[in-house]
Amino acid sequence: MNKPKKIVLISTRPHKTNVQLSNELKNSDIKLLNYPLTEIYPLDNYQIFDTIFENLKTYQHIIFISTNAVHFFLERLKKLSQGIPKNTTISSIGPTTKILLEKHLPSDVHCPVKTFDSENLLKEEIFSNVKDQKILIIRGIGGRETLKNNLEKRGAIVNYGECYVRKYIDIDLNRLKNDLTNYDHKFILISSTNSAKHFLGQLSNIETSWLQNTKIIVNHKKIKGQLSVRFKNIFVCNNIEMQKVSDLILSKSFD
Repeated sequence: MNKPKKIVLISTRPHKTNVQLSNELKNSDIKLLNYPLTEIYPLDNYQIFDTIFENLKTYQHIIFISTNAVHFFLERLKKLSQGIPKNTTISSIGPTTKILLEKHLPSDVHCPVKTFDSENLLKEEIFSNVKDQKILIIRGIGGRETLKNNLEKRGAIVNYGECYVRKYIDIDLNRLKNDLTNYDHKFILISSTNSAKHFLGQLSNIETSWLQNTKIIVNHKKIKGQLSVRFKNIFVCNNIEMQKVSDLILSKSFD
């Protein structure tokens, strides 16, 4: 009788997210190992961010960049005993953020359908006429300016509400190398362009033949383009909810 093949997913998402993903895979054939490239931290001081809530009713539209943005926003909303005005339009970049928002806010959330990025969010009908509208983007400190720049070109008045800090950390490559030897099918999940850049930076001056049989899963073709300088087997999974990722891994392990 053939011995079952062992499958591993190395997740480079933040630690808390990886713990949740690991729980979701508890009854799966896939083992998740926690190798974060980023960690999420609260701000040292929320004084500036909290002033947003004083003028929340002046915004016609609020855009949430990530689930982290939602968590920190809702935490401050509750702490300040505030609510979101009923007529405010809410949107998100990705489906997981949309689900979280609709769970906690009494509002429909606009979101791209297939490719989850700023460019495709801007194709939504709600952004076809935003001249003189005030739009609030909830995000971490720093990040891409695509959304803000394009909305301003359309005549919108755009402000940021930055409510957390993302820090990039190094992976213990020796431990990763040892861990990968225990598995037959190996996958690494990388879900942001900056994480990909940081990972490539770590690999720049070392021998990486031990990684060549590892398949990479990303959530955007831009990240695939970045990583293609070092890896051959890269698969785009636009929606990185764990069920979607799991289905992809199983299909690539047994095809």
